[in-house]
Amino acid sequence: MATVQTGRTLDVTIDSVDYSAQVAEVTLVPNETVDQYVTLTTTTAVRQPTTWTLNVRAYQDWGEVGSFCDAMWTAAATGSAVSFSMGIAGSETLSGDIIPVYPTAGGPADGVLEVDFTFQVDGDITKA
Repeated sequence: MATVQTGRTLDVTIDSVDYSAQVAEVTLVPNETVDQYVTLTTTTAVRQPTTWTLNVRAYQDWGEVGSFCDAMWTAAATGSAVSFSMGIAGSETLSGDIIPVYPTAGGPADGVLEVDFTFQVDGDITKA
């Protein structure tokens, strides 16, 4: 029987700091392209290298100890890639490097403030 996976098992670590408490949703998305070529005698398909996007929905935690928003702001200011890993089924992890972006700030007065990130992954993903 298959084990049903839930988001409760998801852990996200960026540059060795765990942000699981601040993160509401994380999705690693492969971006795959297959080019189709048609010649006079045949057709052929060529798969291009896969690129990745890491989508993160987090809670705004500006000014808190271990703040995810503050860490992303600082990382975006440097412009250097930061490493990430995310736990998946059991003890397996997916990891790689992302290009940090500035977080948004603010939101509705009557709700929990969230921030959505779309990170481009720099290079390949490692599954361990």
